[in-house]
Amino acid sequence: MPHEVSHFDALSRLLELERQAERQRLEQARQEKTLGELEDMGLLLLNLESKEQSAGLAGRFIVTFEHAERRPLSTRLSAGDLVTVSPRKAAVENPAGAVVVNASRFMLTLAFDRPPPPYVYEGRLRFDVVSNETTYERLRSAIAKVAALNQGSARHTRELLLGKEPPRKSNQKPFTPSRPLNPEQITAVSAALAAEDFLLVHGPPGTGKSTVLAEIAVQAVRAGERVLCTAASNAAVDHLFDLCLRSGLAAVRVGHPARISPALLAHSLDSQVDAHADRQVSRQLFEEAFELLGYARKQRSQGRARERFANAREAQTEARRLMDEARALEKRAVAAVLARAQVVCATCAMLDGYPLSAEQFDTALLDEATQAIEPLSLIPFLKAKRVILAGDPQQLPPTVISLDAKAKGLEKSLFTRLLEEHGEDEKQLLKEQYRMHAQIMAFPNARLYGGALRAHASVATHTLAPLLTQPVVGAERPVLYLDTAGKGLEESLAPGTASLLNEGEAQLIGDHAQSLLDAGLPAEHMGIITPYRAQAELLRERFFEQPGLDIDTVDAFQGREKEAVLLSLVRSNAAGHVGFLSDVRRMNVAMTRARRHLFVVGDSATLATHPFFEAFIAWAQAQGAYQSIWEWGGP
Repeated sequence: MPHEVSHFDALSRLLELERQAERQRLEQARQEKTLGELEDMGLLLLNLESKEQSAGLAGRFIVTFEHAERRPLSTRLSAGDLVTVSPRKAAVENPAGAVVVNASRFMLTLAFDRPPPPYVYEGRLRFDVVSNETTYERLRSAIAKVAALNQGSARHTRELLLGKEPPRKSNQKPFTPSRPLNPEQITAVSAALAAEDFLLVHGPPGTGKSTVLAEIAVQAVRAGERVLCTAASNAAVDHLFDLCLRSGLAAVRVGHPARISPALLAHSLDSQVDAHADRQVSRQLFEEAFELLGYARKQRSQGRARERFANAREAQTEARRLMDEARALEKRAVAAVLARAQVVCATCAMLDGYPLSAEQFDTALLDEATQAIEPLSLIPFLKAKRVILAGDPQQLPPTVISLDAKAKGLEKSLFTRLLEEHGEDEKQLLKEQYRMHAQIMAFPNARLYGGALRAHASVATHTLAPLLTQPVVGAERPVLYLDTAGKGLEESLAPGTASLLNEGEAQLIGDHAQSLLDAGLPAEHMGIITPYRAQAELLRERFFEQPGLDIDTVDAFQGREKEAVLLSLVRSNAAGHVGFLSDVRRMNVAMTRARRHLFVVGDSATLATHPFFEAFIAWAQAQGAYQSIWEWGGP
């Protein structure tokens, strides 16, 4: 049903609810929780010391921290998280801000935009996770700008987004693909090139929606267009950026270097600007300016003579002139790099800030669109004439902290709303998947995709056997559900948290994982996933010395895949409560990360109280993919 312009006012209110919820969560936690509890919540790290310092990442200051006793870190941070750094036992008025470059089990690496204060290198430190207020301001601004589109073609964009006017299309024209594409992918690319306003590309797991977006970029560039590749997350943008580079396109990645994959940094805006002649001159001018400022400070410190003050003023004036000239040269270098790029890649939140705020594009490609809240997805419509949104409504929705905002619709993505308001004719479904064995695909396909998917011949029958040096019980089956009902492997609440764990399931998962590793499966080919953070931490403790083995929550695993995936569902209780496992989108993600082998551990007595799991257990039994723990022959 079409919306009125007041929809944007409502959206702005929901965004403010989310902003307040994030602030309140942090403030309340810091007021009510102990330091240990804050660490358990992932909001704090304590007692780390600097170990290594280096320059890099386009002029940023890189510092690596670890515990003096080399203990594992108590909190897992992710690349791109914002933190403040302060002395462990001394208050500072303005703690140093930094961006997480990398966080392993034992080390934390941060990037500082400015030289860190001396205390960063002196003694034990405290690291607090903080929210990104700049992003909220940009989203609020984007909502206001879209609501204000009231003239000419701009008004059509607004009315289109409100569901009041239909999207325009031109006649589809044949094109020559730059890579092998299946029939649905060809149709999706063709429909995208014919769309004048927007197109929805529905890409179920493994169907190559990013490949389709990369092909659209190639075809648009061939037609003389300027292309924007964007997404809510840096990982998704990096993936698109890599595909564009592999396609031979002149692409540039805009964003903080700490948030860009190290393998792609050489093609980032900062790196390309550093190589520009204007930037090299500006660097020299900055160095001269800093020397003059040092001279001015020295003149003042040596006395109050009129001549010394005159010398200081003259040096400061010249330093300011040199710095203004240097900044102008840097901006010119940035503009030159952006101007020669056929494709610009950046997160949605970066599009409304320097250096992209004034840039415009012919086509914008928005990947993982179903994981972005609507305010984020509006920004590409302000930047480009045509927007192609790719995602999967059957996978995880956007993350929304505020329960009130979620209940009032902030969790609904723009992709989903446009599909509801403009209908299936504006969507292209990709049907052939290149990831999973046909049996791994079968249940999600039947339950969530109406049986529309098919497995490509290259993956339909592949198993773990060629990757193992010896047989492993259960590994010969593409899917194995191990039912723990009646064994007493009950869930428990992790101390000091609201998260659940299941030690019995962790033992079963751990034993099977170790058997696969002993049989020669490389650790990087296996993933262990679970819906609950506490269970993931429990499993990490067992395998902390196993480099390359990914152990994480389902939510964190979206977008990834492994040859073997071991899934611990955790829930086992007399009341039959399944908690947020009832969101079948989360289970769809969990079950579709595996390529050759999916090993699921769970208690049917609890899980079968929900229709989705009841159907899955019945399907597993019918397919010979079911095993009771009472008959289990595994380790």
